[in-house]
Amino acid sequence: MATEEQKKARLVKLFNTIVFGFARGLYDLFGDTALATADAIGEGLIGEMERELGLEIQGEDPQAILTEIERLLIDEYGLAKSLHIEIKGNEINLVCEGCAMWQATLGLKAAGIPPYTCVPMTIASSALRKRLGRKARFDQLVQDMDKQICNIDFHLLD
Repeated sequence: MATEEQKKARLVKLFNTIVFGFARGLYDLFGDTALATADAIGEGLIGEMERELGLEIQGEDPQAILTEIERLLIDEYGLAKSLHIEIKGNEINLVCEGCAMWQATLGLKAAGIPPYTCVPMTIASSALRKRLGRKARFDQLVQDMDKQICNIDFHLLD
């Protein structure tokens, strides 16, 4: 019988496989229009954070909004070892180390599909749209295979 740690690792792998499969299937069916589902994913996750964790998206400072989201994803969900989201002008850089969704993101990248199921990116994008009324667009994903670090760049649209 598997240990609790083995069960947890297998469950994470199972969820990654499911997320990858759904994301690739939607992309295969609908092409780039499948990326619109990222909005629904982000909105659903923000809603959960507001209901269950008391997240309040307040103020007009986008960095403060994203810093709180970083904290919740690490402290309350254990999504990754570390997460940092930084805004410079309209450019947003998201660096995530040891993400539980690493395998799904890796699979999407290998298939040439934007990482539209990336949890920090969908939440950050939805939060900025909800509070500032500005949409964000994915630019690029760079993965450091040895360190399991994703560096995702996207930017706010005018």
